[in-house]
Amino acid sequence: MLKNYLMMALSVYRKRKVFTFINLMCIVLTLVVLLVVTAIMEHSFAPSGVDVNRDRIVQVDRFIKSSEMKSGSSMVMMSGLGYKLIDQYLKPIKSAEKVSAVTRSFPVAVYQDERVEKLTMVFTDAVFWEIYRYQLKEGNFFSRGDVDQGRFHIILNTMIAQRLFGDQAAVGKKLNVRGHQYEVTAVVDDGRGSGGEAKMWAPLTTMPSGIYSESLIGDFYAVLMAKTTADVSVLKKEISEIGKTIKDTDPAKWPTTMLIANTQFDSFARGFSNNIRQEDSGAERVFGSILVMMFMFMLLPALNLVNLNLGRMMERSAEIGVRKAFGASRLELLSQFLVENIVLSLIGCLISFAFTQGFLVWLNHIGLMPDLKLGINFPVFGYGVLVTIVFGIVSGVIPAWRMARLDPVFALKGNA
Repeated sequence: MLKNYLMMALSVYRKRKVFTFINLMCIVLTLVVLLVVTAIMEHSFAPSGVDVNRDRIVQVDRFIKSSEMKSGSSMVMMSGLGYKLIDQYLKPIKSAEKVSAVTRSFPVAVYQDERVEKLTMVFTDAVFWEIYRYQLKEGNFFSRGDVDQGRFHIILNTMIAQRLFGDQAAVGKKLNVRGHQYEVTAVVDDGRGSGGEAKMWAPLTTMPSGIYSESLIGDFYAVLMAKTTADVSVLKKEISEIGKTIKDTDPAKWPTTMLIANTQFDSFARGFSNNIRQEDSGAERVFGSILVMMFMFMLLPALNLVNLNLGRMMERSAEIGVRKAFGASRLELLSQFLVENIVLSLIGCLISFAFTQGFLVWLNHIGLMPDLKLGINFPVFGYGVLVTIVFGIVSGVIPAWRMARLDPVFALKGNA
């Protein structure tokens, strides 16, 4: 039966080329937009590349202190984290498998072969390399012993290594950074998910000022990796509870303290909120809004296709009358029309994949974002097929149901 439906559908497409072309264009344009948006979101938020543990990672980048004033208003101060806060309060967290302290990127001048290169440098610990999966090109990551001993080791990404040393091996070379001689111990890939920036990493114990470990505030942020994806919510709650127990150096002035934990999508969702002090980032609402907008975007062309499909089916009223006169049931007719619509949608889906892949390759090529490496992978492909089937059902079920209910006498007369 299904084979007959498919053969009949292909015959209908060939006979009504204009309807088929208009339907396909409507499907293709809609799916291309949805697939491009999905590919960008998957690239931005799904675990991949360097961020292979992204679904288990939580970041804490703000230490918030507040106090109530006599006037009834509140005084708030926000700052980065000091290493002391991370070491004393966040590293002992039970629901975290690994905790790393990382500084923001510092602009530095590197003196090499009588020239000066302006680059960026990050100070971190050995755990950083266990959380983020950079691929070694040469050498080895600095170890916990290197960090504890304050050895002046430095790791370069490929971009910087090529700028400084060209095609020469970088490991073992010396770099003058901020008046200190650092030894290059490794070169890593630029890393999908790393932002595509030119970066260097050094042990945090080689920072210019040794007082970083004596303060609760500073230039650090904490990266915590939960034991499993399911533990992320537990980890965020535990961080929130610990934030309330932090004793500020001036508790009379700042009696209330907070730590805000964010996944990558939480950080994205907070961009839509003016209140960054709330524990709830609004991620669920933002995600729900995105789904609603994508559904509405799909629904509008689907409603147009309903009218097109209804007109196409009304031309076949005589055919429907004959089939009903020979005993075809409403369910059989409904199934036939739905199969025709879904098959057409799947054809549009294949065309959409080709257009989408071409558009994503173009986006990668123009360098809109340094780290942009978009493509149609399995999740995007699965989403596209799912949307196509829903699209075919939504745009086909109403006209199919109406035509399946036609009285055979009126249908044979051509009165739909």
